[in-house]
Amino acid sequence: MDAPALLDRLKQFFPATPDLMRHIAPGSCWHYLVYASSLDDPEPVLEYFLRKRADGTVEMFQEPPTEKPDLILYFTERAILRLVDGSPTADEYYARYKRAMEHPEPGVELDNKVNKSKIVLFKAGYQAWQRDFKF
Repeated sequence: MDAPALLDRLKQFFPATPDLMRHIAPGSCWHYLVYASSLDDPEPVLEYFLRKRADGTVEMFQEPPTEKPDLILYFTERAILRLVDGSPTADEYYARYKRAMEHPEPGVELDNKVNKSKIVLFKAGYQAWQRDFKF
């Protein structure tokens, strides 16, 4: 899938699923990098960001934010499409995420990096988020 088509598909899911960031403070931001077939590919095919807004909605955008994102998330195209297939609830999305982490398959790769201190993240609600989604 080319990058514009992939972005359009993901725009149908992410802003429409604000529960992905439930418990997390407004202004929190995640950085997504999507690679064609392997996280070892030299360049991502798509890069975007999600930010929780004060009204509880989630905005998806491509311009790098001024603030440092809380998390950096890495996916292969097959992994991210598998996670959003059928527009699952946030609970199902994270269940799929955990299954992919625990049972890796060729071409279905994902990973993450915490980009801020745990104290900052806990103050922003990540402890409740972890507990709720069983991370």
